[in-house]
Amino acid sequence: MAMYNPSHPGRIIRQRLVEDEDGHKINSIAVVAERLGCHRNTLNRVINGSASVSPEMALALEQVGAGSAEFWLSMQANYDLYQLRHNQGAA
Repeated sequence: MAMYNPSHPGRIIRQRLVEDEDGHKINSIAVVAERLGCHRNTLNRVINGSASVSPEMALALEQVGAGSAEFWLSMQANYDLYQLRHNQGAA
């Protein structure tokens, strides 16, 4: 059964690594990007939903204890597939 409008993984990354439970900032994008070994602009694009979680970023997220690489890649694939199906239906 297909999920209805799944969240972009960037939203979950923001909730797990950048904000606390109340949505207050606990880490800057720059600090999180440094922990992940990526450029802050790359992380910012992922968090804002304009870029996908790559296998490299998924592995980096796993290495900082934010969930398995498979989790992140599966979440990205579910999001991408939903968007593709939704956009084809609207055409």
